[in-house]
Amino acid sequence: MNALHVPSGVESRDVIVQGIRTRVFEVDPRNGVTPLILLHGGGLDSALVSFGSALVALGERRRVIAPDLPGYGETEFPESSFSIPWYADWVAHLIRAYGFDRVDLGGLSLGGWITLEMAITRPEVVRRVVAINPGGITEKFKFMRTAEWVAHHPGLGKRMNKLAVSLGRGPVRAQLRASLGMTNASALSDDLIDAVIVSGKLPHAGEAFAATQRWAFGAGPDGLSLVSRLPRITARTLILAGRDDRLVPVADSIRASRLVQDGQVRVLEPCGHWLVRDRPTECVQALNQFLDAA
Repeated sequence: MNALHVPSGVESRDVIVQGIRTRVFEVDPRNGVTPLILLHGGGLDSALVSFGSALVALGERRRVIAPDLPGYGETEFPESSFSIPWYADWVAHLIRAYGFDRVDLGGLSLGGWITLEMAITRPEVVRRVVAINPGGITEKFKFMRTAEWVAHHPGLGKRMNKLAVSLGRGPVRAQLRASLGMTNASALSDDLIDAVIVSGKLPHAGEAFAATQRWAFGAGPDGLSLVSRLPRITARTLILAGRDDRLVPVADSIRASRLVQDGQVRVLEPCGHWLVRDRPTECVQALNQFLDAA
């Protein structure tokens, strides 16, 4: 059993960002269009698990760079708080490492949260924003206290992850479908399930996300939610939402699109939290239409 293979046309290499060996996946048509940096979700996620072949489709029109965030996938696990501001600072260093003046920035879930933080704190480097079922826009959620307790008991969370992925494809597939509200059963291929299982067996699996959660809960309302700061976002912004998302209510995505200065929302249905996997064709079409618009 191996991790997801790198799709044909995608280059995989390591770069050094803030002293951290970072795995990046790139497609470059060399056409001079503003590059797009995509940030994956949390938990047992990684760039290929989040975006897969969508990198190839998006890369037909523009340069696309998708890193494994620090603490995830094949990127090093550094000593860090793994806070959202820390990740935003790391992304800013990634942009500088490539020598870009401005980029289009997109992210799913945790990656969407980091993307919005970047748009708030570093508007000069972000041309357009795509936040896909983003974290940080929901102030309260189901089982909030349970999530906080688990985040503060990382040993238990790690054992839970190990147990979950040890059960094999069937239970992992069922768990993903239930927890993420997946509506496209064919999206949960054996290769994708195997990649999640491999991610769950990495030495530091889940630890970075648990640290991010501890930071968020410890920072109080301003840690869990950046809603009060959304009006500071000046970049043109697209919020992509899944109607059936069980983690980020669609109403919160609609509200976020109205709070930023130049926002729009597109709701895909039926579609759950893992939008890029659940509705890949529609997702790519929406991103291209938004990023190509004058």
